[in-house]
Amino acid sequence: MSTLLTEGGPTLLGELMAADLLDELCLTLAPLAGGDPLPVAIRPHGPGDLRGFSLASVLEEDGHLFLRYLDASAR
Repeated sequence: MSTLLTEGGPTLLGELMAADLLDELCLTLAPLAGGDPLPVAIRPHGPGDLRGFSLASVLEEDGHLFLRYLDASAR
């Protein structure tokens, strides 16, 4: 078994999901507003495709949330 840690935006995330290579998702939420005005959409196959994840852990530090999710279908 090998592990690959990646960092990227919605395009990379969608490609990993389409290839069925995403089993864990780490998401950081920061208490800031603004930035890139472009819409963000993750489309692994098409607009109707959804994939479920289960919350595995939460860490809060200085108002930032660090969320770790696991692929719900892997359980």
